[in-house]
Amino acid sequence: MAALSSNTKYYKEAYNLFQQCSQNEDRHDLANKVFDEASSPTSDTVQIAKACSRELEKLLPFVTSPTILSSFFDRLTALELDDLIRDRSACFVLEKLLNYLPNGLSTENEQIRVAYDRLFECVCEHLDDYIKETGTSHIIASTISFLHPLIIPTDNNEYETLIDGGQTERKFFPLSSEWHVIKKIKQIGKLVKKTKNYNELVYATLLRICGYHCKEFYEKLMDKICSKYYTNLNYEHLLDKKSSFIFEVLLEFPSEQRDNIIYPIFFSHIDDFYLHPIGNIFFKHLLLTLNNKELVEKIYQTMADEERFDKLILQSHIHLLITFIRICERFHCHYEELINRINKLINPEKNNINNFITCLLKLRAENSDNQLITKEGSLVVQALLRAEKVDSFTQRSFLSLSGEQISCIACHPSGSHLLCQLILKSKLWPILRQKNFYEKIDEFYTKMASDKAGCWFVTQLWKNARTIDQKLQMAKSMSNDFQNLRSQTYARFITYEMNLTAYCSRPDQWKRSVEIVLKKHALLDDLDADDNNNKKKKKNKT
Repeated sequence: MAALSSNTKYYKEAYNLFQQCSQNEDRHDLANKVFDEASSPTSDTVQIAKACSRELEKLLPFVTSPTILSSFFDRLTALELDDLIRDRSACFVLEKLLNYLPNGLSTENEQIRVAYDRLFECVCEHLDDYIKETGTSHIIASTISFLHPLIIPTDNNEYETLIDGGQTERKFFPLSSEWHVIKKIKQIGKLVKKTKNYNELVYATLLRICGYHCKEFYEKLMDKICSKYYTNLNYEHLLDKKSSFIFEVLLEFPSEQRDNIIYPIFFSHIDDFYLHPIGNIFFKHLLLTLNNKELVEKIYQTMADEERFDKLILQSHIHLLITFIRICERFHCHYEELINRINKLINPEKNNINNFITCLLKLRAENSDNQLITKEGSLVVQALLRAEKVDSFTQRSFLSLSGEQISCIACHPSGSHLLCQLILKSKLWPILRQKNFYEKIDEFYTKMASDKAGCWFVTQLWKNARTIDQKLQMAKSMSNDFQNLRSQTYARFITYEMNLTAYCSRPDQWKRSVEIVLKKHALLDDLDADDNNNKKKKKNKT
């Protein structure tokens, strides 16, 4: 039998090429090819994963083919799984693989189920060893978590999840009876309870799965954990790096412990949480799990204290601040009042609402005179733009921005992303588009198109123009510098997208072709609107 190939040079060179890709499409193609090669019958999949764990871990989120991922998983035999799990680097490739496999369950269910059963048996057999180490205990947790598989959105990333603020409901794939979910939960639950080693992450994951699938087992396990390990529960347990895993799960499901013990502890020590490196994560998780407006009201009133409020805006972790803003908006809890207070805190001219966005973009700047935009300020503005109904301060301030201010924001990396998100995902964009937005920045199209960050914003402006006048506005402005633009590194792409060569040589023909495209887009938009209305009617009937 021929020896299996484990040529690591190919994978390392492929990863170097991946880092140079500028288009997501190229990244996806390359990631698919790499994992397809690693999972082929002639490749030593385990040795490749061990030698190139860092490269595979970075490439894995870009694999778009469920067949390739399931084949990679299916290549791992029982003995190879144990070898892979015990490797301190390669185990994280397996952990990430388990995070992305649920996306392929709809098409590759059987192959994934068979491979998962091997993994489950391996974990059960070696659980006493695995639970002692950090990396291997993560595999136990991921194996348990897979029994209620979370489907990861295609546009998933840390900041998108943060800005969303829990507004989009998470989707899980329902496993069929062939998976024997309850049986597996009870089997691994018994093994976890028998082991002498207490691992908070493993217990927390088991507790969460029981909360989804088996309420009776959840309550028994919760009582056991609390009575055995947390008899004298206090706020320090909630702030502990490891035990906080357990109490974050308790926030997700209704129970007497949550309502009568954890909530009171939190409210009586809230000052110890919102600036604490672990406490702010617990606070954020609590906000995301709330479905009671009275509790949101209580939290708002508690944080409305002037000293607390100032520290929340200027010092707390940005993830907590954004989540707080989004939760207040979703529950309609003093949202306009909150934005007003933020404006008064950061805006030197408190009564000049027009300066609100420019001041907010400088949030937590070390030197506000020289620093136009901070990462924190950009994220907070994105959170305000994502509201179901954009507040009056944000709306008025955006409408008052000058063309020069908009172009300066667009030519900053964080600002460019912010403006692209405004176009793609904010309810404010249709309003701005109708208020002569394209005319306002008429003098600055060339400047923005020539900039590494600004060119992305110009591209989105072109794609999202809805009238021929808006398209003409851009084409006329940029045609004056056409020769210069088409020779520049970044601007040449947008000149190609706009077909400026045709505009300069055959403007009438260019206009007719653009009008045809706009009519098609308008028709598709109308069809999408009809579909959405029909879906809403069906929901209302049910």
